[in-house]
Amino acid sequence: MKYLKGTPISPGCASGMAVVYDFDVGRRIEVTTSNVTSAEVESEWKRLDDALHRSRQDLQLLEQSAIGRPDLSKSLAVLSAHSAMTHEIADLVKQHVGRELVNVEEALDSVICDWVERLQRLDSEYLRQREQDVRDVGRRVTRYLTGSLPWSKGPLPPGSIVVARELMPSEAIELINCGVVAIVCEHGGKYSHTAIVARSLGVPAITGINRASSHIHPGMRLLVDGQRGNIVVAPTESEENSFAKLKEEYENRVLTMKACGHLPCATEDGIAVSLLANIGLPDEIETVEEYNLDGVGLFRTEFLFLESHERPSAQKQFEVYDKMASDLNGRPLVIRTFDLGGDKLPPFLLEEQSDAQGSLHLRGLRFSLAERDLLDEQLHAILRVAQTWDVRILLPMVIGRDDLEQAIATINRIAKKCGYLRTPPIGAMIETPAALYSLADILDLADFLALGTNDLTQYMLATDRDLAEGQDDCTALYPAVLRAIKQVVDVSEKHQCPVCICGEEAGDAEFACLLIGLGIREVSLSPGRAGMVRQALRGIKQRDAVETASQALCCHTPQQVRALLRDLYPSTAESAPHLTGASEAKHTHHDLGP
Repeated sequence: MKYLKGTPISPGCASGMAVVYDFDVGRRIEVTTSNVTSAEVESEWKRLDDALHRSRQDLQLLEQSAIGRPDLSKSLAVLSAHSAMTHEIADLVKQHVGRELVNVEEALDSVICDWVERLQRLDSEYLRQREQDVRDVGRRVTRYLTGSLPWSKGPLPPGSIVVARELMPSEAIELINCGVVAIVCEHGGKYSHTAIVARSLGVPAITGINRASSHIHPGMRLLVDGQRGNIVVAPTESEENSFAKLKEEYENRVLTMKACGHLPCATEDGIAVSLLANIGLPDEIETVEEYNLDGVGLFRTEFLFLESHERPSAQKQFEVYDKMASDLNGRPLVIRTFDLGGDKLPPFLLEEQSDAQGSLHLRGLRFSLAERDLLDEQLHAILRVAQTWDVRILLPMVIGRDDLEQAIATINRIAKKCGYLRTPPIGAMIETPAALYSLADILDLADFLALGTNDLTQYMLATDRDLAEGQDDCTALYPAVLRAIKQVVDVSEKHQCPVCICGEEAGDAEFACLLIGLGIREVSLSPGRAGMVRQALRGIKQRDAVETASQALCCHTPQQVRALLRDLYPSTAESAPHLTGASEAKHTHHDLGP
């Protein structure tokens, strides 16, 4: 047998036979590039239009297969995004053909490569992983330009586990519709649309397994643990039996979480905790109701800017925010103004780079203040929505009194100019050491604080959080970071100012329990992790959490903190028997190869 270890991107347990789906075998698309004359430009456009028409027909067939199935609602959103993306890519390709006088294949390749390169430079993992969608659209159109045949979409044997180097989002939807029970990939991230589709359909998925499609051969028996990212290839009878128990325990935990999903989020001794949603796209607003959350604690608005080749108008933004606020049915919507700057620049600003040079080195709120027109348009839209709904403004990466005062003055100026009677609550994100040293000044001005543990951890520990993901090199469990959180809580309490934790680590059940001990009463997290956090908080007492937090603040390493947390909340996931047993570490490195 072999033991393989990867990154879990969709939870669950599944067993079955491997179907190796290698996109390099029999599916390579040969592309011919050439120059064209001005007279040939229109015929190249016609070739592109024909390929686009056939590509859209493909997407429409997929959409029809998803209509009427609630479990495929997120798949429909993915396909809708691909359709919209196809239109925008087509416009750019036609411009490139006319400008550079090259055939449509070369123009399409250039546009896709440029788009992917820009996305890969972003420091938001969620937005970076949209590059997979761009490549998916590009591959589909290229296939029809070159006459390459797609793979056969016939049904797969029951219990099939797809093993691939990478799955495009539309391919994942097609394969899952063919009866796949699990997915194992070499490439792909937890925020990719492939992962989102797998999670929405309850299909376990693991990625990051080096040379998976070489180590695993067609027909091999696999055990897939989507909780921990473990795979057993050709398991023994004993491992089959252990896995059956693991699967039963997981399914029982899911049932328990669903059963308490409608219950209040409070500790055993009655301390109420508000659970809110972190979302990055308007379609995710439905998850607030789905997971019984109290509202949206962080709406990242960057998608409006980073996926657009023109400045989003105040009207367009208003329509997005108004629809989201309406769908929340009275729950609060915290809108963070665009967090751009550095390598995270939208296409329209890259095209206006000569005008943006003065702000390229800035981040967060300081970048926004330098891009005054862009900020004004967004604030116009937010303030307009706030006249009707419970909307709050959150300002990213506040440094101190000066930038916060400037932003508040801008909000007041726009409100006065438009005659708005209501100015919504204004919050400041605490994400840098500078903000920690300016807390008193910030609290004099802010109505609430949102503590972004992702960036705060990165800046305090001088690490790259993307490279260090999953490692102890970059974790909010560092005692120094915990002391910073406690400092924010204590000072805010004196100012009677509420604090919400909105970093992704708040979705970790053990860490959420520790936050209660540190004095946090509002947590904003990825909606899909709310069930585990709610269940964990309902299983602890505040006094125990306070005692654990007190001890954690005196620790020296994250490992020591984790040991304390296991005593506070001995989670079922940690206490359950591991799929691969004690021999996992010994076999994993040997079997994965270089």
